[in-house]
Amino acid sequence: MSRGKSVAIGFGIFFAGIAVIVLLMAARPKPPKKPVENSSPLVEVVLPSAQSVTFEVKAHGVVKPRTETVLVSEVAGVVDSLSDKFVAGGYFQKGEVLLQIDPTDYEVGVEQAKARLASQKAQYAQEKAKAEQARKEWDLTGRSRENAPILALREPFLLEAKANMQSAEADLKKAQQKLARTTIRAPYDGMVKMKQVDVGQFVATGTQLGTTFAIDYAEVRLPLTDQELAFINVPEWGTEAQTASSNVTLVADYAGQETRWQAKLVRMEGVVDDQSRVHYAVARISDPYSVLESTANPAPLKIGTFVTAVISGKQEDNLIKLPREVFKDLTQVLVSDKENKLYTRELEVIRSEADAVYVRSGLNDGDRVLMTSIESPVQGMSLRVAGDPEPEPAEELEQTEEEYAQQP
Repeated sequence: MSRGKSVAIGFGIFFAGIAVIVLLMAARPKPPKKPVENSSPLVEVVLPSAQSVTFEVKAHGVVKPRTETVLVSEVAGVVDSLSDKFVAGGYFQKGEVLLQIDPTDYEVGVEQAKARLASQKAQYAQEKAKAEQARKEWDLTGRSRENAPILALREPFLLEAKANMQSAEADLKKAQQKLARTTIRAPYDGMVKMKQVDVGQFVATGTQLGTTFAIDYAEVRLPLTDQELAFINVPEWGTEAQTASSNVTLVADYAGQETRWQAKLVRMEGVVDDQSRVHYAVARISDPYSVLESTANPAPLKIGTFVTAVISGKQEDNLIKLPREVFKDLTQVLVSDKENKLYTRELEVIRSEADAVYVRSGLNDGDRVLMTSIESPVQGMSLRVAGDPEPEPAEELEQTEEEYAQQP
């Protein structure tokens, strides 16, 4: 066989093999298409919306009476009688008699003072008459009264009689005042806090008889930080303005139930506590014991009750309220933008509370704040948002020959 013929046969076999391979591949079924899986993190989001917010500031304090008085005896004597209302918790009205000290000695003193006054008035009348007679006698001499000796006109005796009469009048007034002080009257509408004497007991001047307090209104002293002052309507200094004062809700338990009373923030104290560095505001509640006709308190708010005060503060517009847990730190949150891409936003925080944060700016249109924590966030990474409609399926990719061949 010649060399050329051998080469021709070799090429023929080669091309025949290729043709067979092409035919086999054409006859083989196409490998199935493999769907593309979306491996983006699935997250929950909150849709921020601007709103008007009325801030509330919480503080705690103890209910105190606006006036508390220790009743003290101004005279000595035996306690003659006590009012039935002069007991701890007894309610009384202004001017009522609470306690009576035996007035006998002081009634005698008044009568004696009256007698002395009557005697001094008689002495004064006599001296006045004698002085008038002396002036007439001096005029009979034909000389001027300006040149008359004062003893001749009895002027010193007249002045002495007048002074003794005025002294007797003062003694009578003093005796009457002591007699009046044997009757202890209520200085205001109030309640007895403590009784310290009883019938038959001798009391000296200065003895404490009991303690009372006014019940027309009570006050609560509320500590506030400097930051909290920015969110309430602070009353003007030196005034008790009612028009611009903030409403205050006092909360405490009464008879086993949570009860609320309405009060007003009426004034600020003029000093800052030198240890805690807090300011003190004063809230006032009218008729805490619900004894006046015009009140509508749900229950008595007793003096000494520890209360939580919720102060209704200023109103701010166009604020966004976000849950506290969405913040990575004090001011940063993760968001999903319009294209479901992850980004970090720096926000302008107005106020932080235990469960919510109020922000003014920092979010873009279409941003949704992530509620789901992401361990290693990458700026611009794709996200799947829970509740969003599923996106159109991505184009499926054909498996390679090797992948298809490896399938059983």
